[in-house]
Amino acid sequence: MSEATRTRTHAPEVRQRAVEILQEGVGHRALAAELGIPQATARQWARAYAVGGADAVLNAGSHHHTYSYDVKLAVVKDRLENGLTVREAMIKHKIPSESSVKAWCRQYRESGESALVDKPRGRKPRVKKAE
Repeated sequence: MSEATRTRTHAPEVRQRAVEILQEGVGHRALAAELGIPQATARQWARAYAVGGADAVLNAGSHHHTYSYDVKLAVVKDRLENGLTVREAMIKHKIPSESSVKAWCRQYRESGESALVDKPRGRKPRVKKAE
């Protein structure tokens, strides 16, 4: 796997320093410059911080959250019909993941409300053959 496609994890010290910088009200560009991290990462951390505070940055990705159909639909409607920005929708609904909001909006545009219903995951159960 190439260096460019590998997911990077950041040391707890880097995340802690990011929280300290974000507490000062610094924007994501200055955060990226200060820590030497990509602007996309800094923007993601700044949005997560706005939603969930220090814990959302320090523990990002350590917990898999699932959201109900109603929450997903409310986020999508606020974003697409009420004109909220991604950040505003994240904060209003306490969704720390920008990618989740964007994915739900994309799925809704492509397939409608039914695309937001959770589908069973994993291997399909084996059907026993009648003898």
